[in-house]
Amino acid sequence: MDLDDLADALYGGPPADFVATRDEAVRAARARGDREFATAAGRLRRPTRAAWLANLLARHRREQLDGLLALAGSLADAQRTLDGAALRELSSQRRRLVAGMAREAGRLAREAHEPVGDALLRELADILEAALADPVVADEVRSGRLTRTITYSGFGPDADPQAAARRSAERAAAAPAAAAPEPAAEPAEDPAEVARREREQQERRRDLADAEAAEATARDRRDAAEAEHERAAQEHERARERVATLTAELEAAQRHERTAAAQGREAAAAARAAAREAGVAATRTARARARVEDACAGGHTGV
Repeated sequence: MDLDDLADALYGGPPADFVATRDEAVRAARARGDREFATAAGRLRRPTRAAWLANLLARHRREQLDGLLALAGSLADAQRTLDGAALRELSSQRRRLVAGMAREAGRLAREAHEPVGDALLRELADILEAALADPVVADEVRSGRLTRTITYSGFGPDADPQAAARRSAERAAAAPAAAAPEPAAEPAEDPAEVARREREQQERRRDLADAEAAEATARDRRDAAEAEHERAAQEHERARERVATLTAELEAAQRHERTAAAQGREAAAAARAAAREAGVAATRTARARARVEDACAGGHTGV
């Protein structure tokens, strides 16, 4: 199994199994000495439940998802041209399609025996709205490996506050060099000042590395805690089902015990009645025998 196969299995499988499956793949890679695979696999992040729903759509309803995301260009054109009628029609169509896709994702989740509620479907709708507004988010959704829940405020996706800064920096880097003013000649810098700045930069890089390591550890703890929470919730649900089954069995046993007790009382009464009848019959038999014996004795005397 290569990394793509593992990612497909993880992002296409049940959310509750993500961490255990990923960690097992990491352990197996370390055992066979494939540290590069183990490191790459360990970086795969567990999706939020709303992101998992979006991944379901990307994997199982790709044509409908592409149809929804194709509205982004038409919406952008209508906004640029200030075409109010087209914008209203497209917005209405967008709302209908987003709601329909959210319902379809809920159906797919229930087929996979994963419970979903209205709040979770609203989070998925937010992701789809953000994908319509931002091509970067749209690409993440299409990949089927989305990990984060994204909302859209009308000015850009809100889940990643650094995304806009990154995109601005990318656009600035891609701008023609001719657009930048000619840099003015700068005086030679003090070597001590240069050394000081380099030390500060090194310290910042160390701080960043420490922060990233702490973040990775925190994410792992979060993933483990979420996996444990889901495992406990599933165990609780199984326990509730078992209690319901045992309660039903107990009630059936109690009904059977009451029926058996009633039958026992009826049988005891019948036995007592039969015993009385047998006693009466025995008495009658004894009297008849006595009369026969008396008759026989009188006959012998007359002879």
